[in-house]
Amino acid sequence: MKRKLKYFENKIKDLSLLLNISSKINSKLDIHELLDLIMSLIKENLNVEACSLLLLDRNKEELYFEVALGEKGEEIKRYSIKVGEGIAGKVAETGIPIIENRVETNPLFNPKFDFLTSFKTKALICVPLVHQGEIIGVMEVINKKDNKKFTKSDLKLLQAISNQASIAIKNALLYQDLKTLFFDTIESLVSAIDAKDPYTHGHSKRVSEIAILIAKEIDNSTDFIEKVRLSGLLHDIGKIGIEESILTKKGKLTLEEIEIIKKHPTIGKKILEPIDLLREILPGVEEHHEKYDGSGYPKGLKGENISLLGRIISVADVFDALTSDRPYRKGLDVHSALLEINSLSGVHFDPYIVNILNSLYQRGKLFCFGS
Repeated sequence: MKRKLKYFENKIKDLSLLLNISSKINSKLDIHELLDLIMSLIKENLNVEACSLLLLDRNKEELYFEVALGEKGEEIKRYSIKVGEGIAGKVAETGIPIIENRVETNPLFNPKFDFLTSFKTKALICVPLVHQGEIIGVMEVINKKDNKKFTKSDLKLLQAISNQASIAIKNALLYQDLKTLFFDTIESLVSAIDAKDPYTHGHSKRVSEIAILIAKEIDNSTDFIEKVRLSGLLHDIGKIGIEESILTKKGKLTLEEIEIIKKHPTIGKKILEPIDLLREILPGVEEHHEKYDGSGYPKGLKGENISLLGRIISVADVFDALTSDRPYRKGLDVHSALLEINSLSGVHFDPYIVNILNSLYQRGKLFCFGS
């Protein structure tokens, strides 16, 4: 009776893990976050010393470590495995899972990676990641912490997880491909707009790159960085609604022309507003000319009433403008540009963002994008 009870307790535990993984992986489309999550749950629930997930590069016929958790995880990620090499390579070649509690007796076992990382592999389970009949990688767990043997139940559980993971990985990779296409299309569109004026060519991309450097010091999450990247790329999109004769005018603008130019943040917002995917970046587009003291446009917002996106793009925009050549002046060096931006900290710019820019410069991470 006790044995049966223990059996059902373990089954319930396994089902709970599968449901937990299923609910979480279906909510994530970023491939790196997704795989880290899957392997962290496996390591914790199977109580193993190490685990890894390797994806297959079909061009090279190699497996590379996408995730490697454990004491030597970061070291092992430097290496790759040929298809057919060792236990993992054999599983990738045949699609047949392997459970081995005495790896030193298995002729397939290659001790090379233990030697390179000073790690001792005693037992492992390796299962293929298969999607619609195609092997896309392998998943392995190594050495139970309690020195117990891996069981057929462990193998079945890992296979069940790998089935879920394979579908999620393919979906994430498809999403990643679509996202890459989306960003490439946006960059092409923006480049075409910037190219109207040889002196602003590449400006939007540079602003995006500078803004990303700043953003990573605040919140390095994929979601936030993507919002900043798009905000930087599209911050001047409204200029397509401004007459080219004004945008490319070499001489001084009249007061009337300045007022027309000032409409571009609002025009940009109106252009992007109907696109659901871009709703969250609208503040960065509309508010990049707002000033910290409330003297900016189009709304005269003040301090932290200006969105974080707006405050980041504002600093990145001016930094690139100062360091880029213009018809009427040579671009400033980074140090001189920073002196000018610092003189307006708390007036035009958020002191917090300015301090980040200073820190990037002091650590050698900031350079003149326009040169």
